[in-house]
Amino acid sequence: GHLRGLSPPPPPEDPGGDAPERTRRSRLVAHTDDSEVTLNVCLGRDFGGGELRLLGDRGKAGSMQEEATFKPVTGHAVIHAGRKLHEVLPVTSGERFALIMWSRSLSNVRAGACPCCWMNNRNSIECKCIVSPAWN
Repeated sequence: GHLRGLSPPPPPEDPGGDAPERTRRSRLVAHTDDSEVTLNVCLGRDFGGGELRLLGDRGKAGSMQEEATFKPVTGHAVIHAGRKLHEVLPVTSGERFALIMWSRSLSNVRAGACPCCWMNNRNSIECKCIVSPAWN
């Protein structure tokens, strides 16, 4: 699994906060996961904002249209397809923590699809994504 914490940006009088700048985020932009299925468990803390917004499937028409938005509840989970575009809206107060777990099967769709864009062949020399042979 992967533990992800999000918090609002530090106030101007405390630009560094208590964590290195590179680790402080208040949101996650729309992205897909390198998985068939993703489990997203809210681990809690008091926070405002930070909703999980599910969009369409990467590579399909209307992929950036909102399908559902979930307000995280401590101890509850959301399961979604890895190719589902999703984002975390800005955390406005407190700290949001989630446990993220991916389920993969390289003998299925993932064996041939690029985990970055889901549209190119994973092993194609023409693929310009970061997982292509040119990058690895």
